[in-house]
Amino acid sequence: MLDSLPPINAEYADAATERGLALEVYEYAVIYSVKCGDKDSFQRYMSCLRPYYADCDCLNKSSNKATILGLKLLYLLVENRLSEFHCEIELLAESELKHPHIQFCTRIEQNIMIGSYEQVLHTAQSPPVPYYAFFVSSLLETVRTNIAECMQAAYKSLQVAEAMKLLMFNSEEETIDFISENYEHWEISSTKAIQFAPKEQVQKSDAIPSFKVMKEVLSYASELERIV
Repeated sequence: MLDSLPPINAEYADAATERGLALEVYEYAVIYSVKCGDKDSFQRYMSCLRPYYADCDCLNKSSNKATILGLKLLYLLVENRLSEFHCEIELLAESELKHPHIQFCTRIEQNIMIGSYEQVLHTAQSPPVPYYAFFVSSLLETVRTNIAECMQAAYKSLQVAEAMKLLMFNSEEETIDFISENYEHWEISSTKAIQFAPKEQVQKSDAIPSFKVMKEVLSYASELERIV
């Protein structure tokens, strides 16, 4: 074990070099865990990186910080941990907030908050780095589910072609596959019209949206009170 690494942080001639090397190893471990789709490893390596990102000597040698922090922000969005997302944003410097990799995440979060799901899907289709694709794909599924719930509440029936546009799929086949996998209670007629199930039969509508909104508002209020 190298005494120069956290939590000991012993100082000697090669200490900064050793910490810089460890930082690089953990950053690539984070990227590798994302490429493997391993969220548990991702969380573990992100936790290991935190003390290194607090070390100015290490930061001077890191060219991947914005990318790594962007991955963390996307992960928090996918997990719907919005209060933690905003805490992370508050800790970033002004220059970091202007970085394209960070701005990509903040744009998505802003569009989610105002319910502009089409903009979320549009933005998510052009991630700044390939590593973001793993979390972006999960986020797209979440957004499409929200759109589908809105469709169900707004229409009694809808043509598959129109649903395809709303869900921003590239083909009707993709749309039908999505419905088959997630909404077995919807019926698709021979004319490709989607018949939504009556609200009393839809289990996903049991949760009252207003209660969810109230929960999020109270969560933000508590977080603001803690910060102040």
